Amino acid sequence: MKTNQSLRRNIALLFLVKASGFVLPLLTLPFLARVLGPEELGVVVVAQSMALLFGVVVEYGFSLSATRDIARHRGDPVQVAELVCRVHSAKVMLSVVALALALLAARFVPGMGNMTFALGAWAYATVIGFSPAWFFQGMESLRLMSVMDIAGKAASVALIYMCVGSDGAEHVLFLQSLGPAVAVALSMVWMYRSVDFRAPRVTQALWGLKEGGSMFIFRAAISLYTLANVFVLGLFVGPVQVAYFAGAEKLVRGAASAIGPVSQAIYPRVARLVVEDRQASIRLVQRTLLWMGTVTFAGAVFACLVSPQVTRLFFGPGYEPVAGMLRGLVWIVPLIAVGNVLGIQWMLALKMDREFNVAVICAGVVNLIAAACLARSWGATGMVAASVLSEAVVVALILHALIKRRALPLLQTDGRIRGEP
Repeated sequence: MKTNQSLRRNIALLFLVKASGFVLPLLTLPFLARVLGPEELGVVVVAQSMALLFGVVVEYGFSLSATRDIARHRGDPVQVAELVCRVHSAKVMLSVVALALALLAARFVPGMGNMTFALGAWAYATVIGFSPAWFFQGMESLRLMSVMDIAGKAASVALIYMCVGSDGAEHVLFLQSLGPAVAVALSMVWMYRSVDFRAPRVTQALWGLKEGGSMFIFRAAISLYTLANVFVLGLFVGPVQVAYFAGAEKLVRGAASAIGPVSQAIYPRVARLVVEDRQASIRLVQRTLLWMGTVTFAGAVFACLVSPQVTRLFFGPGYEPVAGMLRGLVWIVPLIAVGNVLGIQWMLALKMDREFNVAVICAGVVNLIAAACLARSWGATGMVAASVLSEAVVVALILHALIKRRALPLLQTDGRIRGEP
């Protein structure tokens, strides 16, 4: 009973942390849109997009690989201290790589703005990359870390409202980093109360990079079609169109983020039932697919109807084109829902990791190619089409892999999967 209560509490805390990561930045969007205007906002969102990509480099997939390793060895203080040293050694090295990339971006990326924007992007990437959330997840001790994480993000929202004026665009990312930086520092102090501190070393960094490499490839592939679009668009069009697209995408991705905690809650149950009761696992996936597909499709239809009102509420005058982009982008939400149920909850439970990774990587490549072609010709509207196309490719490849293995839950009869003993 205590184990179930702890699991439910951790799921709730993860939901709050993830929700705050999307909701709190959305609170600044109407303010920045009105204070900065479309052109300055466009430069800010390109820098933010770059920061998130740099963050993927610094984080390196340790939220998956290191969490797993900490969970396996948390009864061994020596091994835990060694794992923490490897991860932090690797992140120090990766933060230097991210700094070099930021300096190159300031020099060669047209929509990046000046050096201050690039350094702000690096600062924010380093802060989010160094978060020790992976340690607390592995130890299943999330309460204090979650409170500090949410408080740090909320503090940054307050700082942006207090400090950003019409000429303060280049300070947004530094202000956005400040609250989370304090939260990360306090979390580190709390972590090292239970773990012996070991200075970062090059040998440990290389070991950590080797161990986390496969998860980094997975996270990097996903980022190609979830985080890179604003940056890629900035290579071809001016900041005003970037601001229109980024505004619509932030709202849509924020709505889609609600799918994640539902998946995290259902996935362990599916993974267990696949082994213990295959028919029950199929029924659960079928119900989840029906429920999530229906809700997200209805939500997309509703969003299309109210997109002008939502645009006026969030952005104000001068952002009217955002409404049209919302009507196109909202369709990625039901696609994400279907892909999540069939891919993460079902394929991974069946240990079809390779097929799922192929689908994700292919979608990332398709997104980059489509974005480069369509954005060059049709600007932000072309990027909307590329975004929807990439999510559709993920779903199509997942369906193909499941049908090929006779594992599509909608067509299951006896629960047997081709290739299983």
